[in-house]
Amino acid sequence: MATKSLPIVERQKAYVASLQKNKFQFGIAVGAAFVRGIREIGYRHTGTALDEMIDNSYESGASNIHIVLHDDGSAGRKNNVSQIAIIDDGAGMIPEMIRVAVLWGGTDRENNRTGIGRFGYGLPSSCVSQGRRFEVYSAPEGGKVHMCAVDLDEIEHGDYNNESGEIIVPAAKATNLPRFVQDYVKEHLPDGQFTKGTVVVIDKLDKPTWKSINAMANNLMEHFGLVYNKLRGQFELFVDGKRVEPIDPLFLTPGFRWYDADADRAQALDPMQIEVKDKDTKAIIGRIRVRYAYLPPTFPAIDKTKPASKTNQNGRFAVMKDTNGFIISRMGRVIEVETRSPFWNFMTNDRYIKVELDFDASLDERFGVTTSKQGVTVVEGVWEFLEQHGVKKAMEQMRKKYNEGDKALKTAEEGGKGAGGKRASEQAMEEASKLNTTAPAAVAEKRAAEGQKRLTQEAEKRATETGKTTVQAQQEIEAELAGKPYKVATRSIPGGAFFEVEQWGGTKMLWLNTASRFFTEVYAGADSTPAVRAALEVLLFSIGDRVIDRDELRSFYAHEIPEWSRKLEYALAQLSQTMAGQPVETEPAEAMA
Repeated sequence: MATKSLPIVERQKAYVASLQKNKFQFGIAVGAAFVRGIREIGYRHTGTALDEMIDNSYESGASNIHIVLHDDGSAGRKNNVSQIAIIDDGAGMIPEMIRVAVLWGGTDRENNRTGIGRFGYGLPSSCVSQGRRFEVYSAPEGGKVHMCAVDLDEIEHGDYNNESGEIIVPAAKATNLPRFVQDYVKEHLPDGQFTKGTVVVIDKLDKPTWKSINAMANNLMEHFGLVYNKLRGQFELFVDGKRVEPIDPLFLTPGFRWYDADADRAQALDPMQIEVKDKDTKAIIGRIRVRYAYLPPTFPAIDKTKPASKTNQNGRFAVMKDTNGFIISRMGRVIEVETRSPFWNFMTNDRYIKVELDFDASLDERFGVTTSKQGVTVVEGVWEFLEQHGVKKAMEQMRKKYNEGDKALKTAEEGGKGAGGKRASEQAMEEASKLNTTAPAAVAEKRAAEGQKRLTQEAEKRATETGKTTVQAQQEIEAELAGKPYKVATRSIPGGAFFEVEQWGGTKMLWLNTASRFFTEVYAGADSTPAVRAALEVLLFSIGDRVIDRDELRSFYAHEIPEWSRKLEYALAQLSQTMAGQPVETEPAEAMA
């Protein structure tokens, strides 16, 4: 890290020297009234205020950033947050720079367009928005820890005033880290030592959004996971020692939270990179990167056979709801979700279509970035520019796809149900099961054990999503499957098999893949009827019986069903072109190779 830190420290020295040359007096502002007013700068909640601190740590070259929530007993009830510490292992600051950093506008990166920081208001503004005192401890590599503090009560009392009545921040002094920070460092930092970096402690908290440590920790984990998801390859982020899981609001990134919460997957459209050019010189002044994702109707549901109602919503639903709009990101850092534009107003079901706009800092004026990076005011010309480049058209395609998918899903669920809420195909398979050959005891026991294992796995997933115990979740699933040896359900797996059959407890589950052409064009197609759908279900159930009941055939079907699916997907595409009178490709597409 030494080579990474050195240029930053040298830049700090040059900046401080320029201030000293101009006989800067370290006045904090025009007076105490400024500080009182700046407390209301407009952070939405504690998480958005702390974003500013994370931005600074990232810009300082930090590889690890820790948020520590501490209760020193002064906050009243037990486990309430009384102090917040932000610890990073970045370049750190020389003592003179610490004194500058606590000032509004005090940054050696002022108006910088190459990173996510720019104005120099973030550190002091975010701190005083939450508490009445903040302390900045810092040390460059090989240096000692120095600290500078700003206390609003002391400012009110005139303790920072010089002979001329100006509010002057005292010089940084050598000191030790606070005891609770030292304890955290010993437990969570390499070798239990703080060797370089910066620690900001926000004290005298009087405006936190969440009072208890648990509530604040949980909300910060969700917020940071979303805001910094695109930057997490560059640094790690922790809250009270727990790693923050990144959350891609488009659900397209493998390994990120909620990506594989269940078998349903988001479907990506081709991303775009749009170059923005100067009107006169035609030189490129910045780029806008656009990502799209379509989420199938079953995506936020726990039980895929039912709508995603309040009692049937998995963890994806909250993210979908909170990001129902244009997800606007600056240099990889999510800033705003804009719900309106001249060409599109997001409706409730538009949460199933995702659009992300990530722009370069050189385009700040066009996106109207606020000082606190709390929002944007996109100029109308940008919306026109995006519409011209096909953003509206892509969104219309996704909305149409959702409407068709929702209709197909409802069509698949309608009709065909008789006594006990069973589908005609499920009842038919129960009758046909009388012809099944009785399996040997050992085989039956093995099958039962496999079914129970699958049921337990699904219960564990549901428990994680709902906050219920695994036992409670398993009881719910067992109640849903009671008396149903066969059950039809749907899920969306782009590129997956057009059907699968699984044993859940004593139930054989037929999963229809709503992302397949078989589902959209055949099973739920325009010419389909309840009788046709029931017959197709019986056909696939019959194959599924062989898959589950015959051990010697499992490896065969495990290989063949994906192969059938690939060929069927391609053949249906060719059939669609033939029926429409279009020329047929003579070779399969690359995806089919």
